Amino acid sequence: MKENFYQIAIKNGQLPNLLLRDALLPEILGNDNQILYWAGKALARKFPLFNFADIPIFFAQAGWGDLRLYKANKNRKIYQLSGANVKTRLEENKEAEFLLEAGFLSESIQTIEGYITETEISEVNLKKHVVTLSVQSDHSEILDFELDSQLNFLELIPEHNIASSELKTTGTATVENE
Repeated sequence: MKENFYQIAIKNGQLPNLLLRDALLPEILGNDNQILYWAGKALARKFPLFNFADIPIFFAQAGWGDLRLYKANKNRKIYQLSGANVKTRLEENKEAEFLLEAGFLSESIQTIEGYITETEISEVNLKKHVVTLSVQSDHSEILDFELDSQLNFLELIPEHNIASSELKTTGTATVENE
């Protein structure tokens, strides 16, 4: 970790997030950071989202960055995570992990679609400060949604703590027929 961690984090208004994500958690977890993926899935179960439009809003509100759907087909979706938070984390630590975000995205899509879903980090572009997340759904594995009626979906407040520029879409996804 760079000596100027504090200066970078405070300058960008991200000290609380960076202290936890890039200073404390790596110290506690060591090389066993895969647990963050499962922690992300657990968070998504604790804060279930109702639809796909809620996912980027939640990501922005959680301070994880700007999430956009880049490309999609029946079984696979490619998302890109970018923005000031991602840029700061990657500038501070070129090996910053985004497993918490991947797990949350995976479980959220699984809850919305009803199919077994997993997400992997397919690319981290250090020059453009963009993390690419590949989401794969298995449409042959339908989940039993008997418990679905017991879910209390999170009612997001889109304007809360998000600048309007953070909700701007930067393009549309390419949708492929399969």
